[in-house]
Amino acid sequence: MEPGNRFGVDLKDDRLPSAQYKILLRLAIPVVLSQVSHTLMGIADTVIVGQTGDVSMLAASSLANNVFSVPIVFAIGMSYGATPKVAEYFAQKNYGLCQQILRNSLWNNLLWTFLLCGLLYLVLPFAGLMGQDPSVLRQALPFFELLIWGLPGIMLFQTIRQFYDGLGTTRPGMVASVVANVINVILNYLLIYGKFGFPALGLAGSGIATLIARSFMGLGLLGYFYWDTQSALWRKGLFSSFMQKDVLGMLNKMGIPISLQFLFEVGAFSFTAVIIGQMGIHALAAHQVVISIASVSYMIASGLSAAASIRVGHFVGLRDKAMIRLSGKQSMQMVVVFMGFMALFFIGFRNLIPLLFTDNPQVLAASSGLFLIAGIFQISDGIQVVGLGCLRGLSDVRIPTLITFIAYWIIAIPLGYWLGLELEWGIAGTWWALLTGLSISAVFMYLRFFTMLPSFTFKPAPAAISIPDEV
Repeated sequence: MEPGNRFGVDLKDDRLPSAQYKILLRLAIPVVLSQVSHTLMGIADTVIVGQTGDVSMLAASSLANNVFSVPIVFAIGMSYGATPKVAEYFAQKNYGLCQQILRNSLWNNLLWTFLLCGLLYLVLPFAGLMGQDPSVLRQALPFFELLIWGLPGIMLFQTIRQFYDGLGTTRPGMVASVVANVINVILNYLLIYGKFGFPALGLAGSGIATLIARSFMGLGLLGYFYWDTQSALWRKGLFSSFMQKDVLGMLNKMGIPISLQFLFEVGAFSFTAVIIGQMGIHALAAHQVVISIASVSYMIASGLSAAASIRVGHFVGLRDKAMIRLSGKQSMQMVVVFMGFMALFFIGFRNLIPLLFTDNPQVLAASSGLFLIAGIFQISDGIQVVGLGCLRGLSDVRIPTLITFIAYWIIAIPLGYWLGLELEWGIAGTWWALLTGLSISAVFMYLRFFTMLPSFTFKPAPAAISIPDEV
């Protein structure tokens, strides 16, 4: 009996290019809404905290969120390794292997989560060595600790969501993310300001709200997984054994390089925040304002990237190079159009958007200049993230990881330090350097995908442990 797809997208082959655009959009829209809802948690924290008028609190939120983005993207990257492989083997109707990928992902992600949580607690005592303002650190550290406790909920959510995405069932993750975001906004308002009898906890209240919302994401999607009758095949024997060496090896071979890709890119922005922190509270607050909005457009592009990865992985399973190429081409076209609109939006409204966060004149002036740079790098950002998704669908992760490392850590970070601090260009210098890194990455991801396709070879699937067809 074939598994159902209650809230999924029909991935059957329709070779018409117009049909492929529609399938990409139907896959991408729920993923985009899920990604944006997840990002809006951080933005909601920043907006509500910013409205307190306490610049040190806003800077503390910026510091904690930027530093925490490094381990969280590494953990999330581990879960991404499952999606293209599930898409590939689901297209081949190899349901036994799909179920084994889910089982091994669950255990593997759990182990990585607890390892990262332990490492983060070991790092906390050394926070004073980052050269940040003491008033910022006093508020940032308790907030950061609450973010750590939210990591298991995120990873439970990601494990189930990435599996469902590989099946083309992208809506459940979207619903869980949207509801969690609403919970986060309401609790932020209640706990930061102490409304309706709740205690006024300031930034700690924001951390508690985010912890509760992220825990709901994981538990909510797990509840759906056990409620949905059409997921019964995937539940069967899920905890009957531990990990299989060949499947686990395949997941880590995919997941670790993807994690490093995320780490190198997001880590570059986070390390830039540490550099900017040496320029003062107002500069750091401006960086947080702009990165909060820029992250929304990035997450939308990331949703298109996920859809591209699913479609490319699907056609890898069907051994169809022509459709792999078409999926990559159409994904690139769609992201260029969207990010072009975002570029115009950032540039045209660069003086108005910062008013959503603060009325501080110094922060407003610095933010306006950064939105101009952010607008310029939108298309490069979109191409590089969709390029990564297309290559992920081909299970090509090592060379793209090297490209991201060189673009951000060999070029962008040293250049940002030199321009921002040595040449005293300030915060704008660090962002021009980030633009340079993104553009280099975009060019090489595009070239890598379209030049490797002619020589790409399809590999056989590892042996699956059979599971019953009856559900």
